Amino acid sequence: MDTGMENSKHNAEKPVVVLLHGMFGNAAGWRACSEHLSHRWQVMTPELPVFELPADRSCVEGIGEYVKGMLDHHHVHHAVLGGNSLGGHIALHLALRFPERIAALVLAGSSGLFERGFERNVPRRPSREWLRSKIREVFYDEGHVTESLIDEVSETICCPRRAIKIIRVAKSAKRDNLQSVLHQVRCPVLLAWGADDNITPPSVAHEFRESLPRAELHFIPRCGHAPMMERPHEFNILVERFLERHFGGAPQLAPVAVRG
Repeated sequence: MDTGMENSKHNAEKPVVVLLHGMFGNAAGWRACSEHLSHRWQVMTPELPVFELPADRSCVEGIGEYVKGMLDHHHVHHAVLGGNSLGGHIALHLALRFPERIAALVLAGSSGLFERGFERNVPRRPSREWLRSKIREVFYDEGHVTESLIDEVSETICCPRRAIKIIRVAKSAKRDNLQSVLHQVRCPVLLAWGADDNITPPSVAHEFRESLPRAELHFIPRCGHAPMMERPHEFNILVERFLERHFGGAPQLAPVAVRG
């Protein structure tokens, strides 16, 4: 573990920023944001065990328990949770269950209210063109739909064990609608949303804004479901200003990548 994590124990008044990726994402998707924030904030980018948990824990709550255990292990008792897609859903769960430990939320294309899933009507042997069309829905700029990304997604959904886990987690996320409890989230919330998000459309962002008592909503133009990847400059400025407004600056510390 990076020594920067030890330093954070002596800065208890400053929350650690923990960035959670989505179903098909990984910690690398947060790289630009982590590098930008790490000049003034302690940042953690865990790899979520979407495919590694036992069957009965392959759900939003199960992954949330993993994140909570990781925070406990690293003595993080005061955190800002950032989440994209499924990661945002997990962040909301933790804010509801452990409000004394979650200082704020940063949500980008979060599930929890509505999400156009990727898991339905998947062909038994999806072609590259089918995969390309589905991944294309995630981004405003099709230049982000690279051959290497298609390879990654293909490897995931063509593996029977992983495909089963995807379906389980996705179904759990769809069942777990948070509309009736969002008013209980009392911490500040930044909704940094792609204006052209096709997975969790702008109407979902507005619904989050109306339901979360201390939320602010900002749309990023020409941007899809993963603004921290597609429009990192605009996204990072929004996050940095939000953190500074609520918590002030923090000592320079190295980012911490956490592996499962």
